[in-house]
Amino acid sequence: MAARNRVREGFTLIELLVVIAVIAILMAILMPALQRVRTQARQKVCASQLRQHVLGFTMWADQNNGVLPLPNYQGNWLWDLDIQTVNFMLSSGMVKKMFYCPNNASMTKYIDHFWTYSAQWDGQKLSGSATSFIVSGYCYVLDDQKGERAKNKPIRNVKNKTGPKKWLRTSSDKNAANLELCLDSTLGQQDSSKKYGYNFGTITVGGTWAAEKIFDTSNHVKTDEEPYGGNIGMLDGHVEWRPFDDMEERYNTNPCFFW
Repeated sequence: MAARNRVREGFTLIELLVVIAVIAILMAILMPALQRVRTQARQKVCASQLRQHVLGFTMWADQNNGVLPLPNYQGNWLWDLDIQTVNFMLSSGMVKKMFYCPNNASMTKYIDHFWTYSAQWDGQKLSGSATSFIVSGYCYVLDDQKGERAKNKPIRNVKNKTGPKKWLRTSSDKNAANLELCLDSTLGQQDSSKKYGYNFGTITVGGTWAAEKIFDTSNHVKTDEEPYGGNIGMLDGHVEWRPFDDMEERYNTNPCFFW
């Protein structure tokens, strides 16, 4: 009787290498797509958080004759938010992580440093002096209590001197759908060697770097040289995504703020 042919077991080395190569190619194709999906998901979470900010500000105004929570600012950065306002927003249902964009790796990693920048936190509310504030992950287009921002710091395209914007004081305005109230923090440190003339990923001008040696960074950073863009919360409550190419430098303090 003829001997039966043996059944070959396992892979040859060449076949194994081919399989590994195919898996590597598939991963190279899929990983960027998965990264885009994660980034877009975080953008949607960010947009939802900004809606909560607008709602919180509106609720404040409803209890204060229509006046928004105007800051008594010590600093010049647009993401400084006084603790009285923060505590009110916490009492309305917000939580600490909602003050920080999930697409800002530095802030989400060192959230406690930004949260207690000049305040104390007992797990429920913030305390400190009358001028204490947190460093939020979002920016606020609010006039100050004395009206000095509106008087001395007009918001416009810094380079072209065009496109005036408005520092907000009240929650009611006939043009509310076009007035920015809360924004993703899109900010850059001037650097002529970069694509747009700014560094968006490792900002070392004052701020948290000076205090804690923690980098300030722009939200939704694509590369060190360019953000994807940012969510914009309007006074009427809706939030829209604005690509970075459609943004303009509006507030020039180095770092410069864009929206």
